[in-house]
Amino acid sequence: MTTSQNNEEQPVLISGDNGRGKHHCEVLIMNRDADGPGGSGHYYNTLGVVDDVSDEDFDARFLALDPEELRKEHGGDGIRFNGPRRFLADRFEGEAFDGGRIKMLGPIPMYLYGTFVVPDFDAFIAGKQTPYRETVSKRTTTWFFEAGSEVYELVSPEETVFVMQSASLRIDPDNTVDKLPTLGERLALPEGWTYRTRTLENELVMRATYDSDPPNTVVLDELENNYQRLRAV
Repeated sequence: MTTSQNNEEQPVLISGDNGRGKHHCEVLIMNRDADGPGGSGHYYNTLGVVDDVSDEDFDARFLALDPEELRKEHGGDGIRFNGPRRFLADRFEGEAFDGGRIKMLGPIPMYLYGTFVVPDFDAFIAGKQTPYRETVSKRTTTWFFEAGSEVYELVSPEETVFVMQSASLRIDPDNTVDKLPTLGERLALPEGWTYRTRTLENELVMRATYDSDPPNTVVLDELENNYQRLRAV
């Protein structure tokens, strides 16, 4: 893991290698919109944090987090837990806000990576995010999938491709990386959607920019695996 920064308050570039299969998690501190049912908030992620914790211990620490305790300590109208997860890109780069300072959420160190925007605050906090619907994830990141790596994709009826960036173990703790090639057999895909596995002939680079237009979007399947929309670089 490496970092670089120009100013204490400027975003800091975080990078990591050997990311495939790496345990990580995310905590979203959300605020309700003043008007309407939606909301937005900051999200903290452990990507780029070096640890010597086993997968089992890491998952247990994350699952033991108390949302009310975190809300009292860090503010917000609600807390959403995303994980535990397993990363799928081979390496990554991402800009961490707040000068790249690590924040402790319970016993877990995390970086502030971006902003998440949701159309229905109450449903999101309750863990009922609608699968197969695009949601805005504002961040500056680059995922690198090396030639020869296997990738897992959703393809919409309009032939829009979404590449899985991380697998979730929250709903199905047995949703391990080795089972992803046959995940399509376990998904209740909407009409016109397909799931596919392919081996890359060339490196795949997926970039997202915080204020891009159109914005960076992601979709979840019903197991909360996370897929980023594939756009031309």
